[in-house]
Amino acid sequence: MKWVWALRLGAVLLFLGVWEVAARTGLVLDTVLPPATEVFGNIATVAGRPSFWLDVYASLYEVFVGAAIGALIGFVIGAVMGSTAYLYKLLDPLVYYTGAVPKIVLFPILILFLGTGVESKVGIAAISAAFPIAVATALALREVKPIHVKAAKALGASQTQMYRFVYAPSVLGPVLGGVRLGLGVAITASLLAETKVANVGLGFRSIEYYSRLQISEMYALLLLVFMGAAVINLGLSALIRRATHYQQQQVGATATVA
Repeated sequence: MKWVWALRLGAVLLFLGVWEVAARTGLVLDTVLPPATEVFGNIATVAGRPSFWLDVYASLYEVFVGAAIGALIGFVIGAVMGSTAYLYKLLDPLVYYTGAVPKIVLFPILILFLGTGVESKVGIAAISAAFPIAVATALALREVKPIHVKAAKALGASQTQMYRFVYAPSVLGPVLGGVRLGLGVAITASLLAETKVANVGLGFRSIEYYSRLQISEMYALLLLVFMGAAVINLGLSALIRRATHYQQQQVGATATVA
C-alpha cells in the first residue's frame, strides 16, 4: 500500500516539475500557464480575500442543496424502476438516454423558469445529480437476491422490515456510490452555471480572474476547488467503505437465516 502512495506522490511531483520547467523556459507562455511556484504562492492570497469565503458559501449551498434534491428525486425514480422488471424495461431507455445528455444545455430553460439567481444553479445541480443516483438505485434493487427476499417473507417480515433488513442493507453501498458520482456532477454543473450567469460563486470568480488577466489567481482558485472536491470525495469514500462493511454483515446474516 505504501508503494501506491509513493507512486502517486511521485506522479504529482513529476507533473509539478514539468509544469514549472515549461513555464520558466518559455515553452508555454506565462500568460497562459504561470509557473507552479507562482500559482501556489497565490493560494494564500486568494483564500485570504473575504470574497473567497462568500464564493465558497454560495457554491457549497448550490451544490449540496441541489445534490440533496437530486438524491431524493433519483432515489424515488430508481426505486420505482427497480421495483418490477416491467417498470425497469419501461423506464430504463428514458433514464439512460436522457442521463447521457450534458445537463448544462438545460440551463437556459431553468433560467426562464427560475431566474438568474441561486435557484437556477440549485436546479441544474439537482438535475445533474438525480440521474446517476437513479441508475445506481435501480441497478442495486435489481441485484437483491431473491433467496434473501423469500427467507425474510418466510419468517413473516412486514413490508417495513423487508425494506429495513433486506433491501436497505443490499442497496446501501451502491446507492452511496451513485451519490458520490451525483455529487461530482452536481459540483461540475453548478460551477459551470456560475460561469454563465452569476455575481458570486467559485465559477463566477474564476471567470472574473480570467477577464481581468489575473491568470495566476485563476489557477490558484481552481487548485483550491480541486482540493476541496478531493476532500469531499475522500469523505464519501470513507462513508462508502463503512456502508459496504455494514452491507456485507447484514446480507451475510440474512443469508445465514436463509
